[in-house]
Amino acid sequence: MTGSFLIPALLEQYMDERGCTERWITVQELRSCLPPGSPSGQAISGFLGRSHTGAFLTCRYKVTRVKKFRDTSPPYRIIKRYLVQEQPVH
Repeated sequence: MTGSFLIPALLEQYMDERGCTERWITVQELRSCLPPGSPSGQAISGFLGRSHTGAFLTCRYKVTRVKKFRDTSPPYRIIKRYLVQEQPVH
């Protein structure tokens, strides 16, 4: 559970390293860039899903859209792609 508190900081680091304010990402892409021992894919997916509904008001980045698509190779999973955007500072 404590790993889920690190996800906003890890997401900020991921976006800052790429120098973008808006980007489509998947959980797998995000996990591949994180250090070993980072939060699980399920924790990251849960955070991104809750971010889409507006649960994390203090986070610098927010998920504004979610797209689902089917993987083209077995096991043919449904994969979600998240549009992460930097929120304006008020």
